[in-house]
Amino acid sequence: MASLLLNIVACGRLSGDDYGTDALPTEEQLKINMPVASDAAKSPEDLDDWAMFYESTRNVTEHVNGMIAFVLGSVYLITHTQKPSWVDDDKTEAIWGPYADSGLDPVETGVRVKKNDDGTTSWYVFQVPNGGTVEEDAVNIAEGLVDAGSTRTDASGSFSVDFSAANALDPAVNLVGSWSVDYTYDSAGVAAVATAADYGYENFDTLDAEYAYDEDYEGQGNMDLGYERDLNWSGTDEWVTLRSRWQADGMGRGDATFGEGDLATEVTASECWGTDFKTSFWTDSAGIYGTAGEETACAFAEAEFVAE
Repeated sequence: MASLLLNIVACGRLSGDDYGTDALPTEEQLKINMPVASDAAKSPEDLDDWAMFYESTRNVTEHVNGMIAFVLGSVYLITHTQKPSWVDDDKTEAIWGPYADSGLDPVETGVRVKKNDDGTTSWYVFQVPNGGTVEEDAVNIAEGLVDAGSTRTDASGSFSVDFSAANALDPAVNLVGSWSVDYTYDSAGVAAVATAADYGYENFDTLDAEYAYDEDYEGQGNMDLGYERDLNWSGTDEWVTLRSRWQADGMGRGDATFGEGDLATEVTASECWGTDFKTSFWTDSAGIYGTAGEETACAFAEAEFVAE
């Protein structure tokens, strides 16, 4: 879809009407701006020295950001650079596309936006198999709802992506499962909860996980992560939680719990990192690595674990 999107935007024109698109969020409003860049962090010889919880949090945020960009970036750019292919008489509902990447693409992809009577705005990304029609064969692979009263700068809503539906239509989509996001943002920052259900690559183990993040646009934020994983290769999943907090300058702290499954007792661990993203403090309740550094060097003085 990426190359298709570039082709559409390159020749597009901004529509003069709304059709409800003014309420749609942009990827910039929802993405997590966790500090990731510094000369030290970019140095290849230092990669193995990154703080473990920093790297885990960074990997998660980059994945969540990629998902948000894929969905919202596509929808926003198409609806703000193209004239609709269909508009209802009241100009409260419009369709863009569907578009095909090439003659070899098994589907065409389009966007539909509708202003609802209750003040909400519904939007959909749909696909139509080659030879099909929008009226009879369109399948929604993503859909969202923007709450009533939302504006460009102050809004709340939700959206979900059905990768299994996309996979059934196009074998080149090798992801399955679903993603859903509930969000709210204003001029100060953003808060959201992202949930993955049976998500992963086709024919491989899938993942259930939940991510809750809260960040101000100045760069300080936090993320809670929870997921199941077989930590000791016993065949039974344990439950892992991680709360990460960071400052705009990159300093941060992660506090994790590992429990359930066949672990004899719950284990907790805390790690702090500096602006170079290297560990400045570590401690864990099982003495796995032993305490290192001073907690007084942490950007956040006290541990905070994800509430059960």
